[in-house]
Amino acid sequence: MVRVIIFLLLAGNMSLVFAQDTVSFMHYNLLNYRNTTNQCTNSTNNPETKEDHLETIVSYVKPDILTINEMGANWLNPNKLLTNSLNKNGVSHYDQAEFANNSFSSLTNMLFFNSDKLEMYDQVALIKDVNNQEMVRVIDVYTLYVKNGALLTGDTTFLTVFVAHLKAGSTSTDKDKRQEMAKAAMEYLKDNHKSHSYFFAGDFNIRTHSEACYQTITKNSATTIRFYDPKDAPGSWNNSSTYSNLHTQSTHDGDSRGGCFSTGGMDDRFDFILCGKEVIDGTYGVQYVDGSYTALGQDSRRFNGNIKYPASNIIPASVQNALYEMSDHLPVLMNVSVKDNSVSVTKMLAKSKIVVSHLHDGTLKVHLPIGNTYTELRVIDMGGKIVRQKVNLTGNKWQVATAGLPNGLYLINAITSTGEVYTHKVGIQSN
Repeated sequence: MVRVIIFLLLAGNMSLVFAQDTVSFMHYNLLNYRNTTNQCTNSTNNPETKEDHLETIVSYVKPDILTINEMGANWLNPNKLLTNSLNKNGVSHYDQAEFANNSFSSLTNMLFFNSDKLEMYDQVALIKDVNNQEMVRVIDVYTLYVKNGALLTGDTTFLTVFVAHLKAGSTSTDKDKRQEMAKAAMEYLKDNHKSHSYFFAGDFNIRTHSEACYQTITKNSATTIRFYDPKDAPGSWNNSSTYSNLHTQSTHDGDSRGGCFSTGGMDDRFDFILCGKEVIDGTYGVQYVDGSYTALGQDSRRFNGNIKYPASNIIPASVQNALYEMSDHLPVLMNVSVKDNSVSVTKMLAKSKIVVSHLHDGTLKVHLPIGNTYTELRVIDMGGKIVRQKVNLTGNKWQVATAGLPNGLYLINAITSTGEVYTHKVGIQSN
């Protein structure tokens, strides 16, 4: 969970007061949510039932950042979890990132966030590896910033989250594909590293810390961009009771629901939230809260067993049942403390609050600040040339084709009817 220090401007004396809040971070593999396979069908893995179970889990944890793997990529409404699981029973503060995918996978990632405390700043989908080959699945890179109350007039705190679902399997080819995905993520981070706090969350599908992909992420040759395990627990996690407190898969040890759920029992640590060293040290005002990392419902009594029996003494029975029915993975949780206004980076003025999602599919998705009427949208190269332009705009969401543009940095300019210009810098990679 993240502690946020929010600036409040007090009427009368114009003084600033610091208040603390709490934000939680949860990562969860949802097991073929709204993705139909021969084994995971509407009867064995019903999406509406899963939405109810996720509502139970979310209402208990109350995450402010929720990242997920295994959201179905081939359906038309990517907002159903937002509506049916998160913004329920009087809750309305959740928002979500853009939907991204590549041609290789029927599953993708997503990030949801508490919009009362955080805002989306940027999103990039990594589709190709360092050899320019399309990866098995997209790696999403989301950047959020901490809201400065209503001011947004000073430096703010940025959190960048990599979300990956690495290739499953234990063959050498599977391991090679995991390694290529890890290399792509770390190469992107090396080329785009900023004074942010970084996280790497996902289902890694690994059995030991010595696997090449994990070493690439945690022992990278560029020491400033390495990720660290908050539990500091290297080892051969697979089928070892020594690491039973860390195991996240499988929640079932018998009933496979027609082959949809894995039934190996709790004996693998597949799911992670890793932190950059700056988070461990609190360099940029975001710091891991010691001892807060956990797998929800894991009480160390589940080795080679299931999450449902025996009865838990750490979570309610309703949550224990929801974890069993929802997925063959457990969600992982952790807390970080955040000191707002601690990072001296780009000024987040209100007029720069544009969200641009470049999904590497030849399209920029531009979300402009609401409450304005826009007359023109421009994409401008670093030489000052207007390379794309839209006029007579309606609404605040627009798509701009990027096919044919050289790779590089561009400015997005949105001009309001009153002449105000909103600007955002974005890197475009069209091929």
